[in-house]
Amino acid sequence: MFMTEPFVVGVDLGGTKVEACLLDADRRILERVRLPSEAEKGADRVIENIRRVIDAVSAGRDYAAVGMGTPATYMEDEDRLFGAPHTPLYEKPGFIRRFRDSLPVPLLIENDANCLALAEFFAGCSGTYRSVMAVILGTGMGSGLILENKLYRGAAGGAGEIGHTSVNVDGRLCGCGRKGCAEAYLSGPSHTRLFFERTGKRLALQEIYSLYEQGDRQAVELLNESCRVMAAVFADAVNILDLEAIILGGGVSNLSLWYSRVPPLMKDSFFGIPRPEFPLISAKLGDSAGVVGAAYLALRHLGLMDF
Repeated sequence: MFMTEPFVVGVDLGGTKVEACLLDADRRILERVRLPSEAEKGADRVIENIRRVIDAVSAGRDYAAVGMGTPATYMEDEDRLFGAPHTPLYEKPGFIRRFRDSLPVPLLIENDANCLALAEFFAGCSGTYRSVMAVILGTGMGSGLILENKLYRGAAGGAGEIGHTSVNVDGRLCGCGRKGCAEAYLSGPSHTRLFFERTGKRLALQEIYSLYEQGDRQAVELLNESCRVMAAVFADAVNILDLEAIILGGGVSNLSLWYSRVPPLMKDSFFGIPRPEFPLISAKLGDSAGVVGAAYLALRHLGLMDF
């Protein structure tokens, strides 16, 4: 029995870091802690680090449930994550069960892009839009869907993998093993590889963008192409799902040119009903989004949220 309102914990499990937050029943963030995941040291170390951030944010306070966002889709009947090519350790059977067994409360699991979608939807879209897609652009490219105010997971929880739809069936090799995936053109590392192939210079995306702003021909050509690819991919999603807005988050989302250049290019690829101005929205919560959305899973489990 709770003497006062319950607390919940959200966890964001990334390839390089683990983060936790403590929320109250009114969705206020009370604590946040981040540590390296140390995945290179094995599953036991990752689980230990997750428990450390949970203990740090709870600070001795009781919590009623834990929600966790993962860089893959969890299939409970197989007790396995699928779709984490950048961190294969997380796909090993039993990893989630071992972590769940270490907790004294229920564990709710969702893809990290779905957690981002939840957090950003309630932060700035609920009441204005009913159907949106949230896209994480960083090391990889993932997305989550809110359709008619509800999180849409699909038949097995794998809906929304727009980063692994093909923009060129004979195109670049993606980290997932397929060719031509949008992620192979739009992620941060993909920009670095593309620029290196053209120039012999290995630069991070922000450095490439600085050259773009200076008018460097190679940088301008590369990022103009990226805008066209992004516009085509996003327009396809709008055509398929009749979306009202797209939210863009992750490290790659910080470039201002996406918001000025991509929506006008999308217009050329829309089909059917008129869409004179399509909103491409910058994520409001920054790198807090995933961990907050994970905590919302726990609040829903307690009957305190509906999505």
